[in-house]
Amino acid sequence: MIYTYIKIAYRSLMKNRLVSFINVFGLGLAMSVGMIVLVTYQDEIGYDQFHPHPDRTYRIISTYQKNDGSRWSMASTPLPLRAALDGGSGDIEQTVSLYPALSGTARIGGRELNLNGAFTEPSFFRVFGFTLAEGDTSTAFRQPNDIVLSGEAARRFFGPAPALGKVLDLGNKGSFIVTGVLNEPPGKSHISFDAYAPFTAVPGLVQSKVLPEKSNDWGDCMITYTYVTLKTGTGTRNLSDRLAAMAVAINKTDKQGRLGFKLQSLTRIRPADDKIYNDIGGGTTWNKLWVEIDVALLILLAAAFNYTNLTVARALTRAKEVGIRKITGAKRRQVFVQYIVEACVLAFCALGFAWVLLELIVRWAPFNDGYEMVPSNFDYPLPFVLDSFAFALFTGLLAGVAPAWILSSFKPLRVLKNLSTAKVFGSVGLQKALTVFQYTLSLVIVIFLFTFYRQFSFLAAQDQGFNRENTMVVPLNGADAHVAAAAVAGISGVGSVAAMSNAFTSHFSGISGAAWVDQAQKNAVSLDYYFTDPAFVPSMKIRLLTGRNFGPRADSLPEHDVLLNETAVRQLGFTSDEEALGRWLWVSDSIKLNIIGVVADFHFEIAGKPMTALALRYNPKYFSYLYVGAEPGDKTALSDRLRQQWLRLFPATPFTYSWLDEDIERRDSQSATISLLGYLAFMTVTIATLGLLGLVTYNVETRRKEIGVRKVIGATNGQLVRLLSVRYVKLLVIAGCIGVPIGFILGSLFQQNFPVRPGGGGSAAMGCFVLLLGIGLVTIISQTFRAARENPANSLKTE
Repeated sequence: MIYTYIKIAYRSLMKNRLVSFINVFGLGLAMSVGMIVLVTYQDEIGYDQFHPHPDRTYRIISTYQKNDGSRWSMASTPLPLRAALDGGSGDIEQTVSLYPALSGTARIGGRELNLNGAFTEPSFFRVFGFTLAEGDTSTAFRQPNDIVLSGEAARRFFGPAPALGKVLDLGNKGSFIVTGVLNEPPGKSHISFDAYAPFTAVPGLVQSKVLPEKSNDWGDCMITYTYVTLKTGTGTRNLSDRLAAMAVAINKTDKQGRLGFKLQSLTRIRPADDKIYNDIGGGTTWNKLWVEIDVALLILLAAAFNYTNLTVARALTRAKEVGIRKITGAKRRQVFVQYIVEACVLAFCALGFAWVLLELIVRWAPFNDGYEMVPSNFDYPLPFVLDSFAFALFTGLLAGVAPAWILSSFKPLRVLKNLSTAKVFGSVGLQKALTVFQYTLSLVIVIFLFTFYRQFSFLAAQDQGFNRENTMVVPLNGADAHVAAAAVAGISGVGSVAAMSNAFTSHFSGISGAAWVDQAQKNAVSLDYYFTDPAFVPSMKIRLLTGRNFGPRADSLPEHDVLLNETAVRQLGFTSDEEALGRWLWVSDSIKLNIIGVVADFHFEIAGKPMTALALRYNPKYFSYLYVGAEPGDKTALSDRLRQQWLRLFPATPFTYSWLDEDIERRDSQSATISLLGYLAFMTVTIATLGLLGLVTYNVETRRKEIGVRKVIGATNGQLVRLLSVRYVKLLVIAGCIGVPIGFILGSLFQQNFPVRPGGGGSAAMGCFVLLLGIGLVTIISQTFRAARENPANSLKTE
C-alpha cells in the first residue's frame, strides 16, 4: 500500500513540475536553517564527551541566597572545598580543582603575550581526557614551577620548535619550565585554558603577596572550580548530603544569607545555563539555542503554510481525482494518507536540496567570522543523518496535514457536479493575515540588513586617524627588525619603513595593564600598549598634537619615553595635553616612563568601537611587524622585490605580507554577519513571495467563472488585472505600514551602539519597502494578467 502511495505521489509531483520545484525550493531553504540549528545543537551537546568517565564526573556549583530573597548560582566554589572533600568519603574516586589565577603577561625571547592559565592538581589528567603530545602526565606537575601549555599556546610562543624545557617568564609570578604540551583534544570542552601549573606553586605566591590568601576562605565562591569523579555504582545522594552538611556549618557564621552546593553533571555543563554566573570556557547557552530553534521553526512554519496554499490551489484541478477515488470505494483516511505521503516525498526531496545548501555553508563558512557559527570540522555523523531524516519526516507531516485534512473532506458528488464552486476555505482571512505577517517579517529583516550594511560601510570609509593606503604589513617571524627595516628601505618603490610590536586587529592584540602618574596608584587607569620605533608616527601620518616624537637611541639603553593618545591624557586626569608633558608614568611592571608627547586619537581597533587609552612605547625587543609605506605603483612588483630581498637575507624565515587597507576592509566589513542576514532576508522574501503566489493562484482558480463572465460582457484585461490585484496590493501596503516603522526602530537602536553613524535611515527603510513592493507586484500581476488573457470559453463551456 505504501509503495502505491509513493508511486502516485511521484507521478503527481512529476506532472506538476513547476509547482513541485517551488515547493522543494521553499521547503529546502527553510529546512537548511533547521539543519544549521541541528548542526549547532549536536555540536553543543557534544561538549566534554571525551573524558574518561563523563557519566559519573560532576562539577560542584555554589548557590547563595541573601536574606532579602535574591539568589545566585555560580559555577565556581570556595578554594578550600576540594581539600575538604578529600577528607574521607568512600563515594569519591578523584577530585580536581581549577584555580584561574595564572593569567597575565608571559615573556619569552623578547616577546610578550597574554596567557590565560590556571593552577590545578596531577589528578587533572585522571579526571579529564586531556593527553600530552610532549611530556609525561606522571611528572608534568612534579615541581612548583612546572607548566603545561595547550598546543595552540605552545605554537604561539615557540612556533614549530619543541616547547619542552623552555622557560616562560610570568613576571611577579616567577619563571616556569614547560614540562608538557597538550594534544589537541578529540572533542570540545568547556575547559580551555592556555596553561596549567601545579597547585604547589600557590603557597609561595601567597607568601610573596602575589596571590591573596584564600585557602581557608569559605566566603569567596568566585575563586575556583571543583570537580569530582564518583566511584562506579555509587549515586550522588551521599555526596549531596555531605555538601549540604558543609553548607550548614558555613552558614552558622554568615548572617547575610545562606550558602549551598549542588552537583552538575559534566555532560550537562554545555549548553550553559544562563542563570549560572562566573562560568568558564566557550559554547552557547540554552536561551540562545532556543532562540535559534524558534527562528528555524518560524521559518519552517512559513514554508509549510506556502505548501498548504499551493497544494490547495492546485487541488482544485485534482478534485475530480478525489471524487472518483471516493466513489470507487476509497475511504477518507486513505485519501488523507495519500496527501501526507505526497508531502513527505516532497519534504525528502527538499531535504536533498537542504543538504546541498548545508554542505556549501559548512565548506565555505560564509557565516563564520572570528567564531564558528557552523563548525568547519563537521563531518556528518550517523546521529545527525538519522536526525535529519526525522526532521524531513516532521517537515512533511507539518506541511501536509492541513491540505490532506482539507482535501480529503471533499464531497464526491459536489466536486464532480460543479468543480468551479468547490470552495475550500469559507474565508481567506487567515491566509491574508499570514501573508501580511510574512511580508512584514521579510521587510523588517531587509531593513535591518541594509542598516547593518550601511553602518559598517560608513565606518570602513571613515578616516581612522592614520595612513591605511599603500601600506604593507610584514610579520618579522623572528627576523631582526633593524636588519630587515634597513634592507626593505633600500628597495625601489618603498617610501617609509616602521617597526611595531603588533598588527592592527579588530580587537586589541597588544599588551594591556594598569598605569598611573607619579606613583599615585589610586588614580590608576587601564592602558593599552604598542611598541613602535621613531619612524612609526610620521610614516603612518599620525598627528602629533604636542611634544616630540621618539628620538634615536641605542638599543642597549633602558626604556625611557612614552607617547599617549588624547583619551589616555584625559583618563589620567590631565586638563590639557601640554600639562601631561614631562610627567612620569608608571606602568604595571613598575617601569618609569617620561611622557614626551601626545598624539591624536586613532582607531587602532574596529572603527565602531569607542576610543580607549593607548600608549606608544619604544622598546626594540618587542618589534614583530614592519609597516612598509609603498609609493604609488604596481603592488605585485613591489611585493616580489621585497620577497627576493627577504629570502636573500633570511632564507630560513618565511616571507608573508598583507595590505593594511585590505585588512581593515576585511575586519570592518562584517561580511559573515551580512551574509547570514542576507541569507535570512533572501529566504524570508522568497517564502513570502511563494505564499503570495499561492494565495493569488487560489483566488484566480476560484474566480475563474467570474473572470469569464466579466470578459464576455466587455471587461478589458487592465480592468480585470486591477480587480484581481487590488486586494493583494493592499496586503503589501499594510505589511509596509507595519514593517517600515519596526525595521526603522530596530535599525536605529542598533546604530546607537556606534559613536558615528550615517543618516537617512527613514529613506533607506522606504527604499526597502519599494523593493519588496515591486517583487510583490511582479508576483501578483504575473498571475492575474495570465488569468485576464485567458479565453472565457475555457471557463464557461462546462456551465
